[in-house]
Amino acid sequence: MSKYALVKDGQVINTILWDGEAEADFGDGVVAVEFADDEPIQIGYLYEDGKFSEPPLTEEEQAQQDAAAALANSSTKTALMDEASQRISVLQDAVDLEMATDEEAAELPLWKKYRVLLSRIDANTADDITWPDKPE
Repeated sequence: MSKYALVKDGQVINTILWDGEAEADFGDGVVAVEFADDEPIQIGYLYEDGKFSEPPLTEEEQAQQDAAAALANSSTKTALMDEASQRISVLQDAVDLEMATDEEAAELPLWKKYRVLLSRIDANTADDITWPDKPE
């Protein structure tokens, strides 16, 4: 038995297991298209030029996806800013108390620049963000 998508007017209307040999009438304009077990074909998928594709998102689904992406970007920015602020705080204390090593004194302006670059990023977007590189 193989998996088949029943396709009408370029859209999957059902999926079935079928031996592909027995005579079957799936209805007017419905064709059976075999697909691999590892393909996640579902009702509503599109079929064109021998290829299956997911249907476009509804406006509500797109809005939910965009909101989740914006939330993830905002959370990432907050986490990166917190990390930078903590590192700057310790380095600044070492410099202020004249306890900083040469390496720590050199790191401080790099972390401050990194934090400024982060602060200028608008993370309230669903767009992919190119985050600045952390100082090493």
